[in-house]
Amino acid sequence: MTDVIFLHLPGALGPYRPPDQLTGVDSLPMGVLGLADLLQRSGISSEIVHLGVEWTEDPTFSWISYLKDKSPRMVALDLHWHHQSFDVIEAARQVKTVLPQTYVLLGGLTASFFHEEIMKDFPSVDGIIRGEAEAPLAELGTALLQQKEDFFSIPNLTWRRKGKILINPLSYVASEEDLKNLSFANFSLFRNHSKYIQHEALISRAGKIAGKKPAEKESMELPVFHLAVGRGCPVQCTWCSGGILAQRTISGRQEVIFRKIDDVLQTIREAISHGYEVFQICFDPYPQKHEYFLELFSRIRDEKLPIECRFEAFGLPTIALIKSFKETFPGSKSFIILKPDVGSEHVRGVHKGYAFGNHTLMACLEQLNRFRIPCHLYFTTGVPFETEEDMSKTIRFQKEIQHRYPMVKKIHHVTFEIEPGSPWHLYPEAYGVKTSLKNFMDYYHHSSERKDGPPSLGYWIPNYFRGAGSAKDFETALHHAKTRHFGLAYSETRRPSDLAQRRSFCDFPGLFGRVKGFVGKKD
Repeated sequence: MTDVIFLHLPGALGPYRPPDQLTGVDSLPMGVLGLADLLQRSGISSEIVHLGVEWTEDPTFSWISYLKDKSPRMVALDLHWHHQSFDVIEAARQVKTVLPQTYVLLGGLTASFFHEEIMKDFPSVDGIIRGEAEAPLAELGTALLQQKEDFFSIPNLTWRRKGKILINPLSYVASEEDLKNLSFANFSLFRNHSKYIQHEALISRAGKIAGKKPAEKESMELPVFHLAVGRGCPVQCTWCSGGILAQRTISGRQEVIFRKIDDVLQTIREAISHGYEVFQICFDPYPQKHEYFLELFSRIRDEKLPIECRFEAFGLPTIALIKSFKETFPGSKSFIILKPDVGSEHVRGVHKGYAFGNHTLMACLEQLNRFRIPCHLYFTTGVPFETEEDMSKTIRFQKEIQHRYPMVKKIHHVTFEIEPGSPWHLYPEAYGVKTSLKNFMDYYHHSSERKDGPPSLGYWIPNYFRGAGSAKDFETALHHAKTRHFGLAYSETRRPSDLAQRRSFCDFPGLFGRVKGFVGKKD
């Protein structure tokens, strides 16, 4: 018997997708390993089951039979990405049907944002932990093992009592001390973890290999470990579902915290012991103040840890970080990720939390060339206030970069989906966006539609393309423009909630000031 089973749905209740169709939903949210480790340390046995991995290894695997054999007191389903909405709810229904006494718990960004609606419409869900879950989950697990029925004292919990939905105060936010000594790489709690790590390599290859030269393909087939180094962010990108409103209303987080460097190093050692060589850092809350990373990189050098690194910069890296990165990660599989997003500086200034000018970007690329650090760039099109002329600027800018900077190894071209809790989603009129995705049921039905090809963006912008008078027309025109100008090899659909960390915490009225000031202003 296992007390708590964490069940991850990859976004398709059915056979696991082939490698060329893998999506970000296949990757487990990095916090789940930490939560499972916390429960185990608290004397509550736990296990992580990834249905995508199980179905890959055994297409006949019955997760319902597995749960019946384990008889868990609680099944915890992560509903972080909205693409899982239909599958997670259906899984909750099935669990409750065969194991009516098992407590069904949801968590994650999407579940937190829509907690009241989900609890009202889906009685198979017993509770939802909103925001950060370390202490609430440990308290709930202990209460269930003690066969308690009242959970008034458990923070962040939305739950049922005698047919009524109760919402406990959002009073818990993890501190540095709460995260101290937690393991975010305790794969001993992960069923078939070695197979998951192998599939991480396939995910990396499927998501990144397009457009690579044959000689470079092998380097993309290593599994990538997303390294948890902190939480929070002081800026807001308009498309991001983890910005200031999401952080303050969903998790109550008001400030950035970093994990202790000793704890991060221990996580790296654990991940290495399980076969990871490549680590990705998607947390850069203070691009002009890199003291934390300079110390972390120095310690990695001192310990001679044999790792490669992909560092995703939220703004532009300092020269000190560039030098330290090269010294610490000289291998061919390490690179820095920069995100200009759009070619127009004016449009970038409206949407991007850490905006920068094109000349400043070019100066940074010069430094990366100087130190011979590979770089990946991310651009997008189809954003509010952008025009077809702005798209032309992006095309010209990309060509100039490709011509001038040989260390830019790949330029990704992505399109964003509309994410729950993002400014686009909350205030579509302010951005000139049309969307049918407003409440949870909208996302639930949207995610139930199995489509061939890229997923729908969930929004459209009137007058962006001439003659595009509907969402279908907009997406078709955008797809054709991407294919014509950027090539299918470089086109992806980017989900802001796929990022391991959310960009968050800014002066939201200030953000609207930027938007308001933009309307009617010509580039």
